[in-house]
Amino acid sequence: MQTETPSTTLVNPTTLAPDWDNLPGEIVAEEYPFWLGVTADCPRGQIDVAGLHFPKVEEEITTNHTGQQVRVPKVGTVNKTVTKRHFLALVKVLPRLVIRQSRAVEEPTDGSGKNIGDPAERAKGRLIKIPTEDQILGIDGQRKLAPYVKQPGDRPASEFMFFTYAPDGLHGSQIRTIAEAGLEWPEEIEELEALNDILT
Repeated sequence: MQTETPSTTLVNPTTLAPDWDNLPGEIVAEEYPFWLGVTADCPRGQIDVAGLHFPKVEEEITTNHTGQQVRVPKVGTVNKTVTKRHFLALVKVLPRLVIRQSRAVEEPTDGSGKNIGDPAERAKGRLIKIPTEDQILGIDGQRKLAPYVKQPGDRPASEFMFFTYAPDGLHGSQIRTIAEAGLEWPEEIEELEALNDILT
């Protein structure tokens, strides 16, 4: 007696990949290199925001004169794939980004009787994102998140972050924080005016 072969279902393989010609919106975003990171005095070793990584130091692996591989510390990092979406997200989030330093342990540590605190504790910092009114109340008007309450020592994260266009793809030599220099994009952005209207 001949056994019947069970029927199968086949999904056309061409439907299992993106249809590049019919996707809505921008498909290939222009990418630019930026030198970015946090300053040496930042209470945090890094800040991750808007899809970008802002480290204090990164190690670059290179070969020395003897042919050995060595790790060389570099300030910040060079990200060669920063897009306009990253930039606009950064513009939108920075006005609500705060670093809160941990309170130092109040105990004399130098024999003078002066409360100078624990340097390790003092160095810690907590990243706080100030919630919007909608995030606090929610769609139904019921409180969802606690409102932000400023405390002594709270500082804008932009005072510790730098974001510098690096057309040569190399680390820079002079840090200017975002609080000092602002944010600069190497082409005109039409959406920025609308975004500024939302922020103000």
